[in-house]
Amino acid sequence: MSIAEIIRVVFGVAFVLFVPGLAWSYVFFARKSIDWIERIALSLGLSIALVPITVFWLNRLFGMKITLPNVSITVCGLILVPIAYGLVRRSTWGSNALAKLKSAFRNIRTKENQH
Repeated sequence: MSIAEIIRVVFGVAFVLFVPGLAWSYVFFARKSIDWIERIALSLGLSIALVPITVFWLNRLFGMKITLPNVSITVCGLILVPIAYGLVRRSTWGSNALAKLKSAFRNIRTKENQH
């Protein structure tokens, strides 16, 4: 095995088996709520669970073939969705939108309870 292949394997394993779970662990648990060892273990478990399920369901539902480019795009999507969620949650626009949604749902509930 050449050095280039070893580097490709190391980055590929990290890309598929660690980074998606790490991104999702920040969605499920706040930054200070769990220790870094727990976050690493949770990241591995979440990645092992999310990546194959997502790839196989996309294959089953949409007929997307399981190829290297398709899996890479899927893993990128699994990484970008929680990052976007975190950015929206932290921004003032996101907090205002969440507050408006909560008040709208409260209004709907009170109207339903009045009838």
